[in-house]
Amino acid sequence: MTGVPPKKSLGQNFLVDENIASRIVRSASLTRDDAVVEIGPGQGALTRELAEKAGSVTAIELDERLAGHLKENLGGLPNLQVVSGDALAFPYESLPGKVKVVANLPYYISTPIITKLLGAHDKISSMILMLQKEVAQRITASPGGRDYGYMSVMVQFYAEAEMLFSVPKEAFRPVPKVDSAVVRLNLRKAPEDVSDAVFFERVVSASFSKRRKMLRNSLKNSSVIPPDRFDSLMERLLVSGIDPSRRAETFSLSEFVLMTEILFENRGL
Repeated sequence: MTGVPPKKSLGQNFLVDENIASRIVRSASLTRDDAVVEIGPGQGALTRELAEKAGSVTAIELDERLAGHLKENLGGLPNLQVVSGDALAFPYESLPGKVKVVANLPYYISTPIITKLLGAHDKISSMILMLQKEVAQRITASPGGRDYGYMSVMVQFYAEAEMLFSVPKEAFRPVPKVDSAVVRLNLRKAPEDVSDAVFFERVVSASFSKRRKMLRNSLKNSSVIPPDRFDSLMERLLVSGIDPSRRAETFSLSEFVLMTEILFENRGL
């Protein structure tokens, strides 16, 4: 479909490569039993094929021009609902049953959207996301590399993250300045076992607050450890196999989980 020009203020770059579009849809492994939420359908590069393969598709589009265009051109599809609204405000928690999310996310909003979706993890079985390649590398990164950080840990806490393939910038109009990549996130039936997921997020955030510093320096004076218990808790971590002299980017997800449990259980002693 054509006819609606991109709006720069919304970071719109429309996918025009039909082969890439089909490859993204195939990556979702859809059947007629699946309900799909498509975020940012734009001009509908994926929407029709999603509707042909899934049982139902809810397409959420912020741009009212594009939402109207989709309704006009694809309104005859009985299993497609076009929602004109903000994906960040959509009540994913109220979805009936579990859904698969397919999204071509504008670069500037990818992190808050991913955070929002992870918050509704019990309503989502998987996500196929097209992201700026740098963001895709970050959320799928392993410990020890320069891409591994806060978002790597938080995404992998909730999901198994896999980079599927790169998408050259020439596949879009207008052509963006950087390449993209498609990732698959298979949501865990239950996140890694922690006593308090909010406290886990605070520990991970504090750990990466001073990226090139030792863990103890990042956690010192943070809100996750009472100052009068700092030294004793660092000793507890060390005894448990968590060396506070290491940098945050060297810790695996399981080590962050262990670290959180030690701090959570002993912070009030």
